[in-house]
Amino acid sequence: MTVRKGHTSHATGMSGAVESLLEYTPTTGTGELFAGNGTSLFDVSSAGAVGAGVVTGLTNVRFQHTQISTSGGHFLFAVNGADTPRTYNGSAWANSTATGPTMANLVWCNNHQRRLWFGEKDSMSAWYLAVNSITGVAAEFPLGGVAKLGGYIMAMGTWSRDGGAGADDVAVFLTSEGEAIVYAGTDPSSASTWSLVGVFRIGKPIGRRCMIKAGADLIMVTQDGFVAASQILIADRSQADAVSISQQINKAVNDAVQAGSSLFGWQPFIYPKGAMLMFNVPQSAVEAHQYVFNTITRAPCRFTGINAACWGLLNDSAYFGGQDDGTVYKFDDGNDDNGSNINADALQAFNDFRSPGANKRFTLVEPIFQSNGAPSAALDVNLDYQIRRPTAVASTSPVTASKWGIAKWGIGKWGSASQTYRGWRGIRGIGRAASLRIRISTSVNQPSWLVTNWLYVPGGPL
Repeated sequence: MTVRKGHTSHATGMSGAVESLLEYTPTTGTGELFAGNGTSLFDVSSAGAVGAGVVTGLTNVRFQHTQISTSGGHFLFAVNGADTPRTYNGSAWANSTATGPTMANLVWCNNHQRRLWFGEKDSMSAWYLAVNSITGVAAEFPLGGVAKLGGYIMAMGTWSRDGGAGADDVAVFLTSEGEAIVYAGTDPSSASTWSLVGVFRIGKPIGRRCMIKAGADLIMVTQDGFVAASQILIADRSQADAVSISQQINKAVNDAVQAGSSLFGWQPFIYPKGAMLMFNVPQSAVEAHQYVFNTITRAPCRFTGINAACWGLLNDSAYFGGQDDGTVYKFDDGNDDNGSNINADALQAFNDFRSPGANKRFTLVEPIFQSNGAPSAALDVNLDYQIRRPTAVASTSPVTASKWGIAKWGIGKWGSASQTYRGWRGIRGIGRAASLRIRISTSVNQPSWLVTNWLYVPGGPL
């Protein structure tokens, strides 16, 4: 458990849901962030109140986007399935001049092998432009004869099978019926340089934003859980539960899919600075949870109280758009949740201490924390795989650092970097296995629960 999910208001002045965040990352300089709200796109790169929309009169603002460099510069390309695609070159927005399909119907896009790919809603055809181009006549690449289950292309992604970016990158077209159609090659107009790798059956994708590139891999959100292309495409669908990223919490994921797969807001998101792989999981039109995995340890947790409709990254910092308040928030910023305490609740796995058949009388427990201040933790012990309602009350963690201008020289303690905090606490209980539950409420510290030591008196089997 690490108590670190603070956020602060970044840009306000809009109303209703912020339904998309579009990142523009130039080849030099700092990036820009645009928010889709109502019928307009707003520049929210700078904190504070938002002015007039930079793109107005839109049918909807549920954009999918990608970036591509051409001889004319570096461009952001955005589609919403209802309006002419928009492009941004770092200084001005414009309507796309590409032709081929009905451009206003484009609802997904991807940059693959230096080509801009896109597709219409409710269509089994993909379209592509020339290499390093954002204009011109797009060529059609129909997939209706390859897909066996019908439906339409939900999204397209790139999977790097060799661990890097290059000629071995393959295109993954994911259909609404759960077929992953994989092609290898660089030029789809030539049979000698473009070939079908295979058609793989996986769970149906959830939401239009159902894919994200994670290093060399491709992460997909499906009704069978959160899966990586490197694992699910070499296994049978019946093994999805065993190979999915979310295998530790698949029951929770499956319940969320059954309850809200039709809700808007499902989205995978990578936050490299926080070592987090996040999945935005809407609970209703005004509430969302985030299922989060540590990208180093793969340990899962859940964030609540962050009612996000979409996520974006600007200059390595994470941002999310509020579901109903017209605000863009900066995530992992400060020690509080926009002025309120951060409440953390963690339960360790049950431990039988290598003697599953013997009773123990538990007397002391020592949780060890790493924190920038002494945490005030409420402790509850659960026995024999029965999780009880907590009885201990979490109190607000005290401020342990001295304030400038108030603390006395030589007496007050300077605020320090993270330190280790430990101490034995008395407990009572008899059982074969035990688990410690810790709850913390804080707006000043960032404690991490590292490990727990137990003291018990061994008994015999019953």
